[in-house]
Amino acid sequence: MLAVRIVGNGLAAHVLAQTLLGRNIEVELFAADLPGSASRAAWGLLNPVHLKTRTLTYGANHFDKAMHFYRRAEQQLGQSFLKPVRLRHFYRDEQDAKMWMQAWQENLHRHVVLKANCVEVLQAGSLSIPTFIAASENALKKAGMLRLGLAGEAELLGSPKEQWVVWAQGHWAAQSGLFGWVPLRPSAGVQVEWKQEPSAFQAIVQHRGYFYGQDPVNSETHRFGSTYSWSMEAGYQTEGEAELRQAMAAFPELKTAENLHFRMGYRPASGDRKPILGPHPAFSNHLFFNGLGSKGLLMAPEMAELTANICVHSNREIPAELDIRRFYKRYKSST
Repeated sequence: MLAVRIVGNGLAAHVLAQTLLGRNIEVELFAADLPGSASRAAWGLLNPVHLKTRTLTYGANHFDKAMHFYRRAEQQLGQSFLKPVRLRHFYRDEQDAKMWMQAWQENLHRHVVLKANCVEVLQAGSLSIPTFIAASENALKKAGMLRLGLAGEAELLGSPKEQWVVWAQGHWAAQSGLFGWVPLRPSAGVQVEWKQEPSAFQAIVQHRGYFYGQDPVNSETHRFGSTYSWSMEAGYQTEGEAELRQAMAAFPELKTAENLHFRMGYRPASGDRKPILGPHPAFSNHLFFNGLGSKGLLMAPEMAELTANICVHSNREIPAELDIRRFYKRYKSST
């Protein structure tokens, strides 16, 4: 079997690479660090509960599988990048507390515990995505499977039909000639990082849409961030930085923060907020692996398993809600 070619250098691409290698399938990963990569600015939170809507998030049933994948990847790559955390959402007001009580009674009693001033998610994890990617890159480089730089579509379209090519470019897929017809709606994430003495407060906190916590790899590194529904126009990072600086004032633990380092990235969310997987309508050996949005850590291992099954067995029985075929009408109208 020819090596599976993977285009991308973010979470999805490296989860797929490690999944295929775990099945003794060689890969060739075309890695290029492109501006606005979500994986370089994402928090890295494994969380089965959608705190904003007080419901289980899409992919919540894959939580245990995802934790197992990343634990196994730590062993295989010889690098620690995942820690379990206490994820807390502090009630905004009495009405918020009442709505959490209702959600707990209806469907969340196995997933959260209600406290006097907050709700705490019983199972959550924090993963340093840059650390995972760096470890995967290093392993692929040692094995001679890493190609640095952009891969040309013309070159990859010339791949033999018996060779699988997986496109996992994140939000950059929207600008590609091959999959530009797929509806991706990138959402911006802005994060600030700084050095501070580790505190006894280890939980990650969600407070009015902001997350705060310590890095899972280096407890002296503290992070604070949020997600915005912004387009990719110039100037938004400056606006995001200003908003984060103002919001940080509500967290007394952050008053010693200095030498702030800001990052911004765009999650590749799909039009219907579901991940997207499947073959191109005209080039059946070219697979799309994208649209994970804020569910990337939860869904990437499951999506990688489905992709590996396709590559090994040519089995294209993809769940309808994930199948790229739901957007084939858009492809027909674009040609």
